[in-house]
Amino acid sequence: MPAVGPLLSEYRKQSRLSQLDLSLMADVSSRHISFIETGRTSPCRAMILRLADVLDLPHKDSNLLLHSGGFAVAYTELDLGANDMQPVREALTLILDNHNPYPALVMDGSWNVLMANSAQQLMTAQIMGASGAPPTMNLLEAVFRQDCYRPFIENWDEVASHTLRRLRKQVLAFGKPSDDALYKRLMEMSPPDNWQQPNNSPSDGPMLTVDFNLGGQSLKMFSTLSQFGTALDAGMEELLIESYFPADAQGKAFFEQFAE
Repeated sequence: MPAVGPLLSEYRKQSRLSQLDLSLMADVSSRHISFIETGRTSPCRAMILRLADVLDLPHKDSNLLLHSGGFAVAYTELDLGANDMQPVREALTLILDNHNPYPALVMDGSWNVLMANSAQQLMTAQIMGASGAPPTMNLLEAVFRQDCYRPFIENWDEVASHTLRRLRKQVLAFGKPSDDALYKRLMEMSPPDNWQQPNNSPSDGPMLTVDFNLGGQSLKMFSTLSQFGTALDAGMEELLIESYFPADAQGKAFFEQFAE
């Protein structure tokens, strides 16, 4: 377990802040920040929480910073199946059910699918066919695998390139080992050529669509990502709710009939 000083320095550098920047934001002297990072000063719990808040650290990283300083964690990290999470499960179920007949799902911070509404389950079942359950519960891996979603996405190169660029930004910004491991796995699955270069064609429209081919029909869909805004639990803070919407009348009609 790293000491609080080197860990704080790592988080500060990930945020691209100097010691002076951090000191001004936290309303302490830059000398004090320097002493904490070099181990000459041991910060109190309140100071660690202040610095974590200024750095806008996720709850998991705030807990790690506290633990490295010898303090108890500030945020719980409950499993979604825990009794205390029942109101959260009920809220998620309500959100998913109300989004039918369009697909929606809930993922953890590593893009592993935890819950899905009936429309999402029906769509996945149609894609997988006789092969049964998906070979992975990780959404990004499912997009990249030939035995899962990849053959059914008509604009796969564009979607996969966008996915890799977004995931690389997460790796660079937060340095999470799970993100880095996922990024490396995707890079081994024949990524598109020149995926680093965004497509700036003016004909692309205002949002990226995922063009699925289901039952011989081309369906354009876009998605939104939502999170809990008042989460005080580390796991709950990372939950992602992805909701898909049809991008044209054809897609809307398909899913309305599909659900029936």
